[in-house]
Amino acid sequence: MDEDEDEDDVGEHDDDHPGMEVVLHEDKKYYPTAEEVYGPEVETIVQEEDTQPLTEPIIKPVKTKKFTLMEQTLPVTVYEMDFLADLMDNSELIRNVTLCGHLHHGKTCFVDCLIEQTHPEIRKRYDQDLCYTDILFTEQERS
Repeated sequence: MDEDEDEDDVGEHDDDHPGMEVVLHEDKKYYPTAEEVYGPEVETIVQEEDTQPLTEPIIKPVKTKKFTLMEQTLPVTVYEMDFLADLMDNSELIRNVTLCGHLHHGKTCFVDCLIEQTHPEIRKRYDQDLCYTDILFTEQERS
């Protein structure tokens, strides 16, 4: 009988110390459920694979396209277009010019000055500095 009493004491001893019982790995709870974290009114979906490709952003940026169409036809110039066409017939008279420079060093401003001298209608159109060759809408707004 002493042995039976000792076995009963062992069972009672485990109840006295909570947290000392043996729990299987699959029965353990490591993290709270989505309902416990976000509440019962939120629907959570868990998927095994991503359906959205990595190239597509989660939140797409808003793109507003702004552009201006300045000229629909060739503008009037102080020289004749036939003269330029005749010059291009003779390859020895063709001259190529390159404008090179660092960022914000006045390349488009220089071309704007040349356009001002050779296009009388464009020259009369604006009372302020000419920004005819500015490509970006923000550059045109700055002037």
